[in-house]
Amino acid sequence: MSGTFTERLKELTSDVGRGWQASLARHCGVTRAAITNWLSGRNKGIESTHLFAIADYFRVNPRWLATGAGPKWAEIPMDLSKNVHPTVGEVLSKFEEVVARQEQMNEAERIELYIWLVGERLGLQKPAASQTTA
Repeated sequence: MSGTFTERLKELTSDVGRGWQASLARHCGVTRAAITNWLSGRNKGIESTHLFAIADYFRVNPRWLATGAGPKWAEIPMDLSKNVHPTVGEVLSKFEEVVARQEQMNEAERIELYIWLVGERLGLQKPAASQTTA
């Protein structure tokens, strides 16, 4: 959906529960009336600081919110995603650990590593000698 800023904002708010307008107003440093004006399309423009604050609130790409171009969803900054995805340092440490073993990973370990990389915190265990392929 490209449309207008107002249409994109309405799209973001269509499934949001109660109290979001007051919460968004606090996040943006504006009144609830300003939120109502953005939703109605009464405002012909929006300040960039408010646009970025709205994008941050809904975790969408500010360019998409402003113009409808580009991907809708923003990438989550690493400091906000620590509980979901491993940090770069954790990934590098894991790869160093795997390389230092000088053993090939079996399929179960590769699957566990993949799951860990995409967000699940599963422990990798060394394979038994009989499971290792040479």
